Amino acid sequence: MEFKDNILIGAVFLCLVLLSIWLQFGLLEEPNAGITEAEKNNPDYYAEMFVSSGMDESGKKYRIIADRMVHYPVGRRALLDNPHIIQYDLNNNPKHIYAESGWLYDNQSTVLLTGNVRVIDNQLNGMQSSGASGTVAVQKMVIHLRDKGSS
Repeated sequence: MEFKDNILIGAVFLCLVLLSIWLQFGLLEEPNAGITEAEKNNPDYYAEMFVSSGMDESGKKYRIIADRMVHYPVGRRALLDNPHIIQYDLNNNPKHIYAESGWLYDNQSTVLLTGNVRVIDNQLNGMQSSGASGTVAVQKMVIHLRDKGSS
């Protein structure tokens, strides 16, 4: 009887060892640290009625307002629907910039505006004698909201 008990204990111990090895190497997988190509193009969050304000080291202030902001984690970029950018200057009236869409890059330092971009600057009204008006319209515009080196 003692021999059968030893065989049973040995068989149970062997099963436990095999089960442990199977769990360690068979079930556990290394987490996938890399981002797949499909995940690079998927947004991680979005915001409706987006408003963001900022100031660089030289004191330039700005406000970004958009109907919707869609953030993409890879590339540090965000898509803006109907953006309105207001750039404040202590010495002049604020400049208003409107567009149909825009891309916000590099932690809000650069904005690429596309589609019916309009710049309304009251400082241009003073140049009416030269033929300029207070509104400039283009199809594409890049705005650097912060000086290089600012965070």
